[in-house]
Amino acid sequence: MTEHAAVIFVFFFLAEYASIILICILTSILYLGGYLMDLKFLVYILQYIDFDFYIDITSNNNNNNNFLFNPLTEGILYGLILGIKTCIMVFVFI
Repeated sequence: MTEHAAVIFVFFFLAEYASIILICILTSILYLGGYLMDLKFLVYILQYIDFDFYIDITSNNNNNNNFLFNPLTEGILYGLILGIKTCIMVFVFI
């Protein structure tokens, strides 16, 4: 009967880890700025990879091909930033 009795124990620990993740998400939103991050370091890295791309980002002439200002790209980037901050908080918490 230990296999069936351990289900309650598993749910208890799953709830505990879910609360840790929830608290770390709330901490990263309230105290670490949430999805906000200075993207200058990304532009500096991209300038070394492709200099023409850096010129396209900094100039206002070509607004059609800026993938950093695409709503889908911004959403993915913001989600990754929040996820990285949350993972750092979970690492610190545990």
